[in-house]
Amino acid sequence: MNKAMLIDQTKCIGCGACTVECKAKYEASYSILRTKMLGYETGSFPDVKLRYKKHACMHCFVAACEEICPVDAIFHVEGENGGMVEVDKETCIGCGACIDACPFTVPQLDPEDDDNMEKCSFCAFRVVEGASTYCAEACPVGAIDFGEREELISKGEERVAVLREAGKDKASLYGTDDTGVLLLIDEDPEEYELAPEGFTLSRVGWRALNAYGGLALAAALGGYGYKVVRERWEENKEKESSTKE
Repeated sequence: MNKAMLIDQTKCIGCGACTVECKAKYEASYSILRTKMLGYETGSFPDVKLRYKKHACMHCFVAACEEICPVDAIFHVEGENGGMVEVDKETCIGCGACIDACPFTVPQLDPEDDDNMEKCSFCAFRVVEGASTYCAEACPVGAIDFGEREELISKGEERVAVLREAGKDKASLYGTDDTGVLLLIDEDPEEYELAPEGFTLSRVGWRALNAYGGLALAAALGGYGYKVVRERWEENKEKESSTKE
């Protein structure tokens, strides 16, 4: 995937401009938001901080939703500027399998559109033609950056270095190996309800997800749940490597 979005959650103010712009451009029903803002409180009184996350499709390189779809309605867009995960609504049967499979709890069924799956498309029809995403253009504080993936990774890593020098020891760039959307965060991934880094990268990760009934279970179990799933993923990865040898 040559193009990417870098979302700096340390700059995000939770204004929802990206949500409003996306809603205005795409004709999903009233109850559906293809992108939305989620808030997370961290710390304890009096040192409490409210952080935000732009919640939308992460456009995984190996997408669990695509793997599980029984009618092949979910696919990766082809082409030089492709790679994003899309859904063919004419093929979708609204079974909801993708909802249970997604480690980021993104897919939704649109009740006013024959229960077809709805999610962020990475503005595929624009990006393949060389344009930017609507949300990146709408952000008033520059928290959403669109461009060449490798350039954004470098930019994100530079920002991480700055944050760590400022005392943000947990600052990291999430998604460099396995998702089309890069998130710059200053807390552990689980604080933002994110799958462990690298979890979606291969079908090994998908099998681990399946074995434990989805990441929703891990989320329900808290930090311990993430630890269990991560260990299972690493165990399966080692087994696959030894098999190849």
